Order: sequence, then structure tokens, then C-alpha cells
Amino acid sequence: MRILLGIGAVIVLLVILVILLPFIVNLNHYQAQYRPIIEEALNRKIELKDIRLTIIPRLGVRIAGFAVLDDPSFSASPFASLTSLEVGMKLRPLLKKRVEVEEITLRDPLITVVKNRDGILNTSTLGKKGAPKPEGPAPAPEAPATEGPLRILALLAVDRVSITGGKLTYRDLSAAKPTEYVLQDLDFLLRNVGLGKTPGLQVATLVQPLNFPIKIDGTFGPLQETPDIEAIDLAIALGKTILAIKGSAVGGDAKLTITSQVINSADLPLTLPLKKPVEVKDLRVAAEMKGQQARVNNLSFQLFNGHVRAQGGLTVGTPSDPFDMKVAIQGLQLGPVLEAVGTDKVSVSGTAATELALRGRGFSTPELTWALEGIGHLSIKDGNLDGINLVQEALNLLKVFRIAQDNVKATAFSTIEGDVAIKEGVITLQRLLMDGHDFQATALGTIGFDQTLNLKASLNLSEALSNQIASKTPAAKLVFTGGRIAVPLVITGTAQAPSYSLDTKTIGRKLQEQVKEQVKEKIGEILKSKSGEEALQKGQEALKQLLGR
Repeated sequence: MRILLGIGAVIVLLVILVILLPFIVNLNHYQAQYRPIIEEALNRKIELKDIRLTIIPRLGVRIAGFAVLDDPSFSASPFASLTSLEVGMKLRPLLKKRVEVEEITLRDPLITVVKNRDGILNTSTLGKKGAPKPEGPAPAPEAPATEGPLRILALLAVDRVSITGGKLTYRDLSAAKPTEYVLQDLDFLLRNVGLGKTPGLQVATLVQPLNFPIKIDGTFGPLQETPDIEAIDLAIALGKTILAIKGSAVGGDAKLTITSQVINSADLPLTLPLKKPVEVKDLRVAAEMKGQQARVNNLSFQLFNGHVRAQGGLTVGTPSDPFDMKVAIQGLQLGPVLEAVGTDKVSVSGTAATELALRGRGFSTPELTWALEGIGHLSIKDGNLDGINLVQEALNLLKVFRIAQDNVKATAFSTIEGDVAIKEGVITLQRLLMDGHDFQATALGTIGFDQTLNLKASLNLSEALSNQIASKTPAAKLVFTGGRIAVPLVITGTAQAPSYSLDTKTIGRKLQEQVKEQVKEKIGEILKSKSGEEALQKGQEALKQLLGR
């Protein structure tokens, strides 16, 4: 009985000792030893209110009131802080003198990333010494570094790493109008971390001021001592849009495939110049990154009942960001496209197809306006030019008012087809053909990105309509060619407010040709005259006819 009481007393004393251990062992006394090491590694001053051992709910260490101060050139406020950092240890390996971390929990971390007026981030000197350098062209790619967060994760064997109630603020002071975005209510969970393991990742946050939710769920790995990731499998929810991302990142080269069933512009936190939402279906992207060269080997999606395919490349990390791309579109319904974009007066309907080869620099509107170049082919089948009646415009210019025409403000066509070239903000129509019921038309000229028009067109009316016009309007015979009236037009103004006029130079040339032919004919008749008196009389009659006309 005494032995049992003794053993019980020892156990009670051990339990009491274990419970009192966090109060007996004061880890704060060792701050003078580990604080300089941490500050040296981070190149930042740190603040630490309390650090102590924990027994319940698990054996470990709890750090309270931890903060990493910002670079003094940016701010005197903390760069990062958290309410507490809890590290839980596994007991059984510890008894065998082996440390294995079971769980790491960061509670309420606050991180503030700032880009100053010179375009320098306050993270640029984190862990480095020396003055920060402005952002510029990326240096030539080097061999992948073996240091970094992935290597730390690989070497750190832990069952669970979590962040609860986090907040990440990004403040850009370099823009003309300073902007700020906040990842609010940031929850992060990483499971099964360790060398040779494939961690599971879960992230959820709310982007403010957009009030836009983001979620990430998937796996990546296995973790190695190098940054290589042999397999990436993530599902990313951007609001209501779901993206599936698969790929790898090995030897500094990344390969990714991205798919999504439906993307609706109304569900994205973007301000687009659209009157109606646009829906993209069956998105598929295959891309790779080698150094500074990013290449999209295949991009395809469904848009307005049409199929879009593209491929191209981009050089990143340079001021100009040069790119090249090829685009092919089949079966695109132009009516819904222009309804989504919004047009005031003139629009086009029909089924469109095009092939374009483009190259340029930058992505802002001014950069694209002057740097975008390309060539291509365009065709539109079975549509209407709503807001324009080309035949009626031609009749008005010929001052033909007695021909019965539909008062519809539209031009129906079976085909529009031609080659185009793009350069310095101008689209050049090299030869555009249009077929309709009562006409055939050809056009060439330019259309500016600002919708300004500078076109010359020839509208060839059908034989039936031409004969009807010629019988009632003798002046129309001036533009008679091959049994049809060919009306030469000059089209100026803008795409939404076009202006039409007769091409007087073309009409003048045709008139000269007609006069020459008639002069030759009359001279031939005069030369065939049998006497001088007869020749003189025919000559006078010919002059009266020509001059009268």
C-alpha cells in the first residue's frame, strides 16, 4: 500500500510539475539570444511581448504580440503582426529526443505591403541589406535557387499550418490616384507538409473594396529541397467563376493548363465597357513559362455561338512587354456582340469569321493604339448593316426620287469579305467586297480606332434597278458601266455617323472616257463624208451634241 501511495504521490508531483512548467520556465529570459538572430535574418526590428511553453491543449510554444516593424524609409508602423503564434509538438517523438511539429497556428495576422511613389515595395529589403532599388527590367534568368519558402516547407515536417482571421493590405502610392486593396477574413490551411509529401491547400478570403470572394482548394508537390513542383492541382473560385489549374514547375520552367466551364463578365470585379454581360464558355488554356518568355500554346473558348482559337507569346519583365499572337474566329454572331458593346446608330449582324496575326507592345490603350500591327482576313455571311441603306443613299446622291424603294434603314447582304491591315491605330481595308440583292459593292480605305472613316466605294446596282433608274433619270447614264449603274462613293465621318458623297473625280474620268469615245465615233463619221459640205454639217451637229451634253 505504501509503495502504491508513493507511486501515486510521484505521479501527482509530476503532473503538478508539468502544469507549473510553463510558469517555472520563462523563455522570455532568452530573448537576448534569439531576438538578434531573427532580426538579422529578416533585416527588420521585431517586437515580442511574451513567449512561453504550453501544455494544454498540447505541448508546445506560444508567442504573443509578435510584430515585424517596417523598413524605416517606408513607415514606423509594423509591416506584419499577429495576436499569437502557436507551435504544437508531438509528445512521443519528443521522448525519443526527436522534434516533430504537429501544428502551427497564426492568429489574426496583419500584413501591410506598400509601393511608394518611386515604385519600390517595402518587401524589397525584407531579408536583404542595402538600399532598395526601383523596379526595372528583370535580370537574365539564373539557375533556380535552393533557398526559399518551398524549401523551408519541405524541411519542416508538420501536419497542419493554419492562419485564421488574417488581413493583407496592399497600398499603391505610385499611381496617379493611390489605390488600396485588402484581403479580409483570410483563412489559410496547409496540411501534410514535409519532404517528399504532397501538401493540401485551402485558402478563403474576401477582396475589399470589391467585396469579391476568392477560394483555393487543391494540392501541390511532392515537396523537395529544390523549388521544383512536379504536380499542381488547384481549383480556384473567383466569385461564381471556377477555374481548374493543373501543371508543374520544374527546373525554372512552368507548364499550366487552365479550364473553366463558364465565365460571366457580370460575376467578375472588373469595370468593362459593356452594355450587357458577356458569357465565355468552355475555356481552355495551355501555357508555359521559360525564364522571361511566356507562351500560350493554345487558347480556345466559345463566345456568342462562335469558336475562338488563339496562340501567342509575351516577354515579361521588360518596360514594353512585347507580344505576338494569332487569332482565328469561326461562327461568331455579330448582332449579340454589338448589343453587348452598345452602338448608337449603326451596327452589323451576321455570322463572322476571321484570321488575324498581330504583334505589339504594352497593354494600355495608348500603347496598343500606336504599337499594334497585324494583317488578316475577314468575312461576314447573311447579315444586315443596321442604320445604313446604301442603295437609298446612292439614289439620293443621283437625285433619283421616282424609284420605289423600301424605307427600311438597313442594308441586307449575303457576303462581306476582304483583307485588312492594322498599323498605328488605323485599320486599312485593302479590298472589301459586299454582295446584296440589288447591288454589289467594293471598298477600300481606312477606319481609325477612333471610328473615323475615310473610304472610297463603288456601288454596282443590279441590271433591273439600273435600267429602271436610267429610263427615268438620263443623268444616271453618266455612271453606266456594262449594263449597270456603278455609283462611286466617298464615305467619311464616323462609323456611328457616316457621311456620303459622290466621287466626282471618278465620275469626271468616266465622263472623259465617254466623250473620247463619242469624239472618235463622230470623227469617223465625218471622215466618211462624201463632200466637204456634208462633213462640215456633220461636224457642226456633233459639236452641238457634245457641248450640249
